[in-house]
Amino acid sequence: MCAQEFLGVEMPWFEGLEIGSPAYQIAASTSLRVRVVAGPGTGKSFAMKRRVARLLEEEIAPASILPVTFTRVAAEDLHRELVNMDVAGSDGLTGVTLHSLAMRMLLRNHVLGATGRVPRPLNEFELEPLICDLMGAHGGKTTVKKLKQAYEAAWARLQYEQPGYVLDPADAAFQQDLINWLRFHRAMLIGEVIPQLYQYLRNNPAAQERREFQHILVDEYQDLNRAEQSVIELLSDHAHVCIVGDDDQSIYSFKHAHPDGIREWLVANAGADDLGLDDCRRCPTRVVQMANSLISHNHIRPVPRALVPLPANGPGDVRIIQYQALPNEVNGVANIIAAMVANGTPPGDILVLAQRGIIGTPIYEALVARQIAVRSYYAEAELDALEARRAFAKLKLLIDRDDRVALRWLVGIDGNNWHAAGYRRVRDHCEASGLTPWQALEQIAAGNLSLPHTGGVIVAFNDLVAELNALEALADLVSLVDELFPDGQISTRDIRQLSLDILAELTIEDALADEDINGEFLSRLQEAINQPDIPSEIQDVRIMSLHKSKGLSAPVTIIAGCIQGLLPKQPDTKLPATQQALEMEEQRRLFYVGITRVKAMPNPGKPGTLILTYSQAMPVASALGAGIAPAQTQYGIASLHASQFIAELGPAAPQPVAG
Repeated sequence: MCAQEFLGVEMPWFEGLEIGSPAYQIAASTSLRVRVVAGPGTGKSFAMKRRVARLLEEEIAPASILPVTFTRVAAEDLHRELVNMDVAGSDGLTGVTLHSLAMRMLLRNHVLGATGRVPRPLNEFELEPLICDLMGAHGGKTTVKKLKQAYEAAWARLQYEQPGYVLDPADAAFQQDLINWLRFHRAMLIGEVIPQLYQYLRNNPAAQERREFQHILVDEYQDLNRAEQSVIELLSDHAHVCIVGDDDQSIYSFKHAHPDGIREWLVANAGADDLGLDDCRRCPTRVVQMANSLISHNHIRPVPRALVPLPANGPGDVRIIQYQALPNEVNGVANIIAAMVANGTPPGDILVLAQRGIIGTPIYEALVARQIAVRSYYAEAELDALEARRAFAKLKLLIDRDDRVALRWLVGIDGNNWHAAGYRRVRDHCEASGLTPWQALEQIAAGNLSLPHTGGVIVAFNDLVAELNALEALADLVSLVDELFPDGQISTRDIRQLSLDILAELTIEDALADEDINGEFLSRLQEAINQPDIPSEIQDVRIMSLHKSKGLSAPVTIIAGCIQGLLPKQPDTKLPATQQALEMEEQRRLFYVGITRVKAMPNPGKPGTLILTYSQAMPVASALGAGIAPAQTQYGIASLHASQFIAELGPAAPQPVAG
């Protein structure tokens, strides 16, 4: 069989590639280890696509090729790229995140069952009572959150640390209390699966997963922490590995990722091919000049590099707009988008980035009000509102009375400090007696058990029981959805639509026994919230944080909320000056990532558009909620300043104008 016949197309993998060019070298390299340092928009996806085409042409089985990406949103785009490849076998390729891969492997091998863990993931909002229950013995909320993130990184906070070992007694005490909480509540942290998989792979050198793949391709390698990098190493015992990344785009230090991960990769992989891409094929030339000026203010760069602009991309349309107040900015951005859509710009060509929901969510609502197709990619966007969280927790508990996390959340949400003291007494009694939390609360409510200082918990429990009894009386799931997520209620609109879509699928399939339908419905709803379905085409305006935008691009990119204290975020003055400098450099890299999402358009009448917006004022409550400490306040209004990064964009940036 010739190469063209196997591919199913006339074009071999190398057609159109200049022999010896960086893209050709990346696609053609047969080295066991390859590192690619690729700046934003330099064509890494194109080069990796050709590399995969070569592997398929060589009849490498698609199932033995593992493309790994970092975020769910990036996985969507990577999956779409692979499926759209006009190469035989490409439909068998799936881009995955390490977390989804880890869960798949753990469940496949019954690892969690063997260790007594239950793969019931905690939603983001369900972390609140967990954090509250662990406070006190382990510090305040911020400290507990940082300890949780270190635990999810297998305690390898630094690049040189071996993951999986707890050396500090305070860390060990926290880990024990955290695991005890999770075991009792029969749940897992979503980020916990990486340390679990690492332990499994490290302790089982004969595991088939360590020889399952022939080729591993890792995107955004600089954003993996040491534990995640170690998982890649353990999976690559018998595989070719190609890592792609850019230390100038390293933006995840809060989960203990380091630019050093990609910088020092060659030390551990001596003899690897070291390739690079610098021609910015994506961005307009003006944006490239602004990006180079911005990142040049970072001084902790071993080998400073500059993107090379391509004149064919044109200068682009760049605007910087300051609005008087946050509502003006929200309406201004929504009006700009509405005008673009009215003039023929597809909503899917527009990407809106905002670091905080106080800016991004109102823009989302404003676009919904204008009947513009829009989708929010903030964490669990369907559960932003308290009403949606309450209803979703009740749904979980209605389907499974022993959902201990949902019960803990519902009996604590209205209490001071989540009724932590009273609930602790309930939990202690359960652990001593073997009762479930539901059984213990039932006994207290009936007067058959007396535990001091549990009055607030019992009041909440009695109210909950009454609500669940009323829900149980409903005839079917459609009635239940109507009751939990009422038609016309804005706060639950998105989760209602998601629920109705899933119910329609279940009705069409009509293959489940009645007793299985409730559980299947909840399972699909949970999955859809945690990891949205991958659309075949982008048809909506996308709204997300700058962190979520990694790997994406759009002809129109709007970054809202470019204010000091948000971009860059408020500095932690308790840290040493050197650490503060490192944080500032990462914040600059984050802005660098944001502005380089814009994609030049081939049509000169519609150039690639970058719009940066910010407000002069916002309510003090909104500012504090976003972590901004305003320098001046008056009558409940905080005065804001333009981000310092606006000035660092250099002479290529346009003059800011008033909105």
